[in-house]
Amino acid sequence: MKISLMIFIVAILITLYIAFQKKREFKNRIVILIFGIAVSIGVLIFPLLNSENIIVRILDAVYYAIRSIWMNQDTELLGALDLTNLLETSYFVILYILFILLPILTTGAILAFISDALAKRKFRKVRNKDLYIFSELNEKSKAFARKLGKNRNSAIVFANSKNKETEIKSVRIEEKITGIEIKNRNTNIEFYAISDNEEDNINDTLELIEKYKDRENTKIYVINNTIEAPAILDSVDKGKLTVEVINETEREIFNLLDEKPLFENAIDNTISVLIIGCGKVGKEFLKNATWCSIMPGFRYKATVVDVNASLVKENIQSEAPEFLENYDIRFINGDIKTEKVMNEIKKMQDVNYILVSMESDEKNLETAILLRRMFLQLYHTKPVINLWVENEFKQAQILNLVNERGISYELNSFGSIKDMYFDNSILGSRIEGLAKQIHLAYSPDDKAFAGYNKREYFKKSSRASALHMKYKIYAILKDKFTDDMKQNQELFKTMYNKEIEEILAENEHERWNAYTRSIGYKKATVPEVIAYYPETKRHENSLARLHPALVPWNELDEVSEGLKEIIPNIDLKASDYDIVRKMCDEIKL
Repeated sequence: MKISLMIFIVAILITLYIAFQKKREFKNRIVILIFGIAVSIGVLIFPLLNSENIIVRILDAVYYAIRSIWMNQDTELLGALDLTNLLETSYFVILYILFILLPILTTGAILAFISDALAKRKFRKVRNKDLYIFSELNEKSKAFARKLGKNRNSAIVFANSKNKETEIKSVRIEEKITGIEIKNRNTNIEFYAISDNEEDNINDTLELIEKYKDRENTKIYVINNTIEAPAILDSVDKGKLTVEVINETEREIFNLLDEKPLFENAIDNTISVLIIGCGKVGKEFLKNATWCSIMPGFRYKATVVDVNASLVKENIQSEAPEFLENYDIRFINGDIKTEKVMNEIKKMQDVNYILVSMESDEKNLETAILLRRMFLQLYHTKPVINLWVENEFKQAQILNLVNERGISYELNSFGSIKDMYFDNSILGSRIEGLAKQIHLAYSPDDKAFAGYNKREYFKKSSRASALHMKYKIYAILKDKFTDDMKQNQELFKTMYNKEIEEILAENEHERWNAYTRSIGYKKATVPEVIAYYPETKRHENSLARLHPALVPWNELDEVSEGLKEIIPNIDLKASDYDIVRKMCDEIKL
């Protein structure tokens, strides 16, 4: 019997250890506890099975325990048991276990049942609303949800989040986002794969596509900053779904370049950019700033300061072989606080635009203040200074930062979760709406819209064209340019003529060259195009990143003529003219 008692105690401990493992669901814990306790009791009473009354005694124990708990029965019986008797000792142990566990099991089971029932009822209730379903509850999804929840006809659902608390009015459920069943086909749904684990976001999106690709009025947004994500999702049959990859850094920089244009404070029509810190943010900014600065009548140059500037340069040359060789970009190795680097910066009298993006918010702020003071002391100039700040409270303070006399430092901070997800820099921005107009202007039908949603390349390319329209109009209007883009467009229309059309078409081609080189394309010769055309059926080879139009404007006609052998109607200048003409007519800025 002593051995049985020891086995009983060990079995109970093992049961408790297994049942209360982290992340185990409540109902599974209950099942494990009940099964483990039943087996443990069986081991304990096994030596007593020769007693004809054992079953009756166990049933009596259960009955007595229930009476004691629910009917306020006293527990004097426990004190009256003879613990020297083996059978009564077993009876005593069983009673004590039941006294401890029954309240937990019964109350817990009831609460779990009620909780599950309420969650399912709430979920059924909101299915007639627009559903915004997030893969988990985190800071990004909460910021998004606060914005989306302002729509009265919307309902927020956080998957994989039942036991997490939030002040946001929402439904939190245990299921993963891929396990949710939506049977009402009239419900508008937006899924957000928004985990901090970007691989999980891609995997969830692929599973959601397979599950819902026959549904209309359904969108999937996947947060992923890798270059592989667009390629993976472009390769999948999305059916009727709209699927969009959200590269947070890229979109935040697009919005920065729209709200704080590179031509602000330009000296002698020179856009001179200084980048302090060229990690993920700095490198993305350098590429986008380069093609964005291609404006008629303007010169562009950039300087990159980074402790690993040489390595950054090698990485860019590997990713985009023809990018650096075509533009005035200089790299300086070293820390900005060293005398060598500071002496180099002090020579840059014409800098009008600065990005600071190093390893911490504190260092970015310290550097931004240092640069503001330095340029005022040396040249009495005030370049636009932008700094990447991830903390939303610090970002708000920096935007209003003043010195001891109340004079503003005029620093622009961006990059916080609130900035991207609540203030809507990522979705629904001016650039996003304009990009769709541009794409549809070429072929305003359902096929064109389907094409836009099918390929991430189309979306990014259209965003780039949309962003640069402000820069083109500024180059024409100059001192007449205002903050009101509608007013600017109306004035632009009155000035528009064939000469301006020619200038801007050439400028659009040169901008496109810079953009296309920044994403890794190289020039394809006419013989190379003729060689790969039978396979690609296009003049470009997107897999090999080759394009014959990556030549100066005055060479395009010659290239077009060379390709007419395989593409009779080709005109490589046509799209450049087209986008400029549409700036007057179909595009609403």
